[in-house]
Amino acid sequence: MKKRSFQFSSKTVQYYFDASFDQLEKIAGKDKAVLVTDEHVFAAHKKKFKVWNTIVLKPGEAYKVQQTVDVLIDQLIELGADRKTILVGVGGGVITDITGYVAGIYMRGIEVGFVPTSLLAMVDASIGGK
Repeated sequence: MKKRSFQFSSKTVQYYFDASFDQLEKIAGKDKAVLVTDEHVFAAHKKKFKVWNTIVLKPGEAYKVQQTVDVLIDQLIELGADRKTILVGVGGGVITDITGYVAGIYMRGIEVGFVPTSLLAMVDASIGGK
């Protein structure tokens, strides 16, 4: 796993290359991370998610709406997510877009991470900084 940093004018951001899902605990920690994924990714990797606080959303562009955001925020509140929580989007572009948006507005902003599962998620929502 290769750790890198990028300096913006107001903040330094850390990112990892060649990291596997199994290394996520070293990066985020199970005690403070909440994973967000969709039904398809969850079904394909169910064993990997069972030890994490995970919120599973409906898949697809049609669910990239405010109602989905509201459901996600309600579930974060139920899990007791606070300012120290790290929200990690595991999935494609829809999941990384929604995760990034919610991390930006929940409690005036919490840390966010991404485990992109598609090329679009790798370059659009995750790295593109949406």
